[in-house]
Amino acid sequence: MEQSLGIEQVNTAIVQMDQVTQQNAALVEQAAAAAESMQVQAAQLSEVVSVFKLLASQSAAFAAAAPAPAARVAPARPPVAAKAPPQAVAARPAPALKAAPKSPAKAPAAPAGDDGWEEF
Repeated sequence: MEQSLGIEQVNTAIVQMDQVTQQNAALVEQAAAAAESMQVQAAQLSEVVSVFKLLASQSAAFAAAAPAPAARVAPARPPVAAKAPPQAVAARPAPALKAAPKSPAKAPAAPAGDDGWEEF
């Protein structure tokens, strides 16, 4: 009886480790997709910004200061399909806008004097 309980505990631990491994693999896939999306967006931004002209001396200085692009790393093994998709992080709703404070009732306009000024 004690031996079967031990085997059941080991089995439960293995199932839990498998679930965590699959969740981690799904998170890695999401991170890779996000990185690729950022790379595409950066290229698009670079293309959009390229309409601005720089002087030759400025562009040479910028090119010297720009870091070299990072090498693309290939995955060590093919991605594993997750049994259950990871929980999506729920976006917090934007705080409700407060109503504009009611403006105080306007004071009656002072009778126009010789100078033509009115009080508000």
